[in-house]
Amino acid sequence: MVHIKFFNRFALFLTALFLMASANAAPTATPAKKDAVQINLELFKVTSKDGKETLVGAKEAKPGETLEYRATYKNISKAAVRNLAATLPVPKGMEYLIKSASPAGAEATIDEVTFAPIPLIDAVKKEVIPASQYRALRWKVSELGANKSIVVSARMKVSQQ
Repeated sequence: MVHIKFFNRFALFLTALFLMASANAAPTATPAKKDAVQINLELFKVTSKDGKETLVGAKEAKPGETLEYRATYKNISKAAVRNLAATLPVPKGMEYLIKSASPAGAEATIDEVTFAPIPLIDAVKKEVIPASQYRALRWKVSELGANKSIVVSARMKVSQQ
């Protein structure tokens, strides 16, 4: 009985892990092959000295610090990739900083399924959803030419909790 409960929990864990990986899978491109686009994700800490802003590589961060996530999507195929969904996750414990998404026109999600223009509005309450609830950002790229790349970025603040 204990083994069955363990197996069921383990199976549930694997299923959840698979669903999370599927939901976060990027890029979404059709009709190109999956390997047509390479993604390079970088993380920088935003520092300021004498009023001048600097980005430095970050391996760790403290609560309250601002980080910049940058993802480079490069089409390594010989054909254009169409309908690319360049996605940047907003990790738990991070809060997207409104108006920091680049290029302009990013969409956001709170459930990693439904994306809408920023700021997100609660359909029922008709109120702005706090950026602390955003889980990912997405840019729709209608076409990414052969051997071309696009860089998407956004700033996030490390949660105080």
